Amino acid sequence: MSEKMQALVVTRPGGPEVLEVREVDCPRLRDELDVLVQVKAAGINPADWQNRKNGAVYDSDGRSQKEPTILGIDGVGVVVEAGREVVNARVGDEVWYVDGGYAGNPGSYAEYKVVRSDYVTAKPEKLTFVEAAALPVVALTAWEAVFEKATVSPGDHVLVHGGAGGLGHIAIQYLASLGARIATTVSNEAKAELVRVLGTELVINYRTESVEEALEAWRGEPGANIVFDFVGHGNFSESFRHTAAYGRLINTVVSDWPAEGNGQAEWKNLDISFVNIGLPQIGRHHAHRLRQTAALAQIAELVDRGGLRAHIDRVVPFTGVGEAQRALEAGETLGRPVLLISGG
Repeated sequence: MSEKMQALVVTRPGGPEVLEVREVDCPRLRDELDVLVQVKAAGINPADWQNRKNGAVYDSDGRSQKEPTILGIDGVGVVVEAGREVVNARVGDEVWYVDGGYAGNPGSYAEYKVVRSDYVTAKPEKLTFVEAAALPVVALTAWEAVFEKATVSPGDHVLVHGGAGGLGHIAIQYLASLGARIATTVSNEAKAELVRVLGTELVINYRTESVEEALEAWRGEPGANIVFDFVGHGNFSESFRHTAAYGRLINTVVSDWPAEGNGQAEWKNLDISFVNIGLPQIGRHHAHRLRQTAALAQIAELVDRGGLRAHIDRVVPFTGVGEAQRALEAGETLGRPVLLISGG
């Protein structure tokens, strides 16, 4: 293996223009529990542009890293080296994972990536590398939101904000399998068409319709029993109003707590939960990361049984990541953008 590799790096916070293709040193195993993965493809996630924009190029003390940061919080590839104590992966295995992409832990916008073996599992056999790369972060985040936080029952009226996005279009498939009645917000007809195919009963174009009025006409009462806010930021405040009394609101995007949030939550007896897919990588959360890996294995089985699929918005090389991140931030993507690194 070469001593050098190609990677897409950032050296300072900023817009897509700070992304730079560089030749950097190939990573090496840190201990005997690591595997070295030749990365074939990687997802392009909201967390990637957020880390690029908000300063993930700095360490916890606010000092600039000596090495450039390699973004990319999930990936798929082939194991090319394994430590002597690795028992769950062998050289030649096709694996996927959620790991890295933050300062101090290089991500998957690179030809090679070192991952602790506990955090990799076999990718779906029936998918290509590109198809598989569209899933890990969104499938795992939606899994935690739907199956671990929401306790969905058949017949529940559920609202998915951002239903045609990476997270939303996966969550809709999980919810349909549980027998939920699904409403989704979208911004155009192309997105509406996708969510209908996946099982959405009520499609609300939030640019031309009142979400609150549409929900009340659909359910016969204000709000939805469960609301998944996959948009966040300013939309989080709106989601409080879209949640029915005694309902559940699940947020996956770092958002400011609305000024009137406490009053609404208390008055309506809301149950509010959060899913942050990046937190387990920071601090002592090894047990939770093991649970995530187990969930990824279940997701792979579900995919191979035909129970889950990802819609791919675009496939780009290193030089196309900046535009893909821009489109993702602007809400222009339909499903998932993917970075192809080699042999997808």
